[in-house]
Amino acid sequence: MTEAFADSCLDPSFAISGQSPAAQIESNPATFTTGGSWPRDVWAASGLGATLDASVVETGSPLELVDLCTILCVLGINDPWVKLKQLMYLLSPSPHHVTIRLGCDLYYRVARRLLRCFDDFGEAGDFVVNLRQCNGSDAVELGLHAAWTAAAGSPARRRLATFRGSYHGENLTASLISDHQPQHGSGRLLVERAEDVVFFPSPRCGDGGYLTAEALATLASIERDADKYFAVVIEPIQWRESVHTVPLEFLRRLREICTQNSICLIFDEIHNGFGYTGTISFAGNCGIVPDISAMSKGLTAGHGSLAIMVAKKQFKAISGPFAGKSNASDMLSLVAIDAVLDRLLGMAPEEAAALPEWLPPSLAEELRTGLLTTAYPRTVAMINALFDELRRRFPSLVGRSTGMGLVRGLVINGPDGRPSEEAAAEVAKRCLVHGVYVRQAGTAIFVKPSLTLRQSEADAASAGLSRTFAHMLRARGHVPAEAVTAQ
Repeated sequence: MTEAFADSCLDPSFAISGQSPAAQIESNPATFTTGGSWPRDVWAASGLGATLDASVVETGSPLELVDLCTILCVLGINDPWVKLKQLMYLLSPSPHHVTIRLGCDLYYRVARRLLRCFDDFGEAGDFVVNLRQCNGSDAVELGLHAAWTAAAGSPARRRLATFRGSYHGENLTASLISDHQPQHGSGRLLVERAEDVVFFPSPRCGDGGYLTAEALATLASIERDADKYFAVVIEPIQWRESVHTVPLEFLRRLREICTQNSICLIFDEIHNGFGYTGTISFAGNCGIVPDISAMSKGLTAGHGSLAIMVAKKQFKAISGPFAGKSNASDMLSLVAIDAVLDRLLGMAPEEAAALPEWLPPSLAEELRTGLLTTAYPRTVAMINALFDELRRRFPSLVGRSTGMGLVRGLVINGPDGRPSEEAAAEVAKRCLVHGVYVRQAGTAIFVKPSLTLRQSEADAASAGLSRTFAHMLRARGHVPAEAVTAQ
């Protein structure tokens, strides 16, 4: 089929634009809004797994870039199984879009596969799912609607507990419940604050591993005023808070308080869900089960826009007009999430037995066993080794490791030896030209690799980060002997 496209406008190599990358980037001010919308610095041409074939826009120099922060792509770039299933669906007569009043087999297949992932947390049928959200902000907001509706019979329950260091998205509701809120002049964007949203300190443990007095005071406050709260929303891993993992003991006690006082506990699992911590839901790691989970990001491995809300059945009621977005019935996104579940968990035996013989044997084996069983521990070990090596070689610059699994942070120290947002931002900016993509998260660089990261890619990332760190130390007038080899 691709041969039939040769030399036509459907040829994959057919030029998309006559402009060079430099000319395209030069048009940014006239084409895009600011605030993160501008492409800059590096131009991506193609990619596979964690590797992008790119170029430096200013010089045109070719650059092989290792993407260590695949926010959306838990399977890396251009996963062959997801693309193949989407291609087969496109070639079928099945509808590419189904309006919200109509059903289809795929909609129920995906829903039931997702719910089976939650059966371990109760009895089959204890949870329901909503598949009609477009992004993480939508899913979190829908969870709040569900919790609010469930508390309708208790008019005094109008408070929502949230936490410093939190980030729940960019729509208005998400901004009001996030600590990291958009700013406008001296005030916040559109609405200054919501009266019934209570921010508590980010939960932490002290040096001895026990909850701090501040965290214990938070639990005591929520329990004391429990009859005023309809919900508590929390990220198990606060990525913008230098990728801080909330202590499991705090989550366990919070779960007990919410259960005893009929408060809805909502986990914002946009970043930790769907494979990045080794399970579909964070509850699979710790046994602490929320009433509502909001998920996005890794669901389609970047092959579509989709978010979900999974809720205990007592929170299934949602007042209209919410819950049914008309643009969230894209069948290709549902094909993608179905394919991602194949990749993460493995296929049903009868489906695995029907895999085409021409499929590469390694891919076929992965589809039988699931990447969470095989690739996840290997990839975590690679990231652990990478962090250990960087801390060993650059002790004055590289601080502690944060996060868990494949949602990780590496704290960057400033010239004074203390964690520094400015230094972390500099690493995130400079390492691009050295062939590594990471993001800044507070005082840390944010590392969130795909499950399919290869050892050669981890080695290339280590070399690129080492060059970045050596450059920064030279700029500070200090190059330890162990950093010289990184130049």
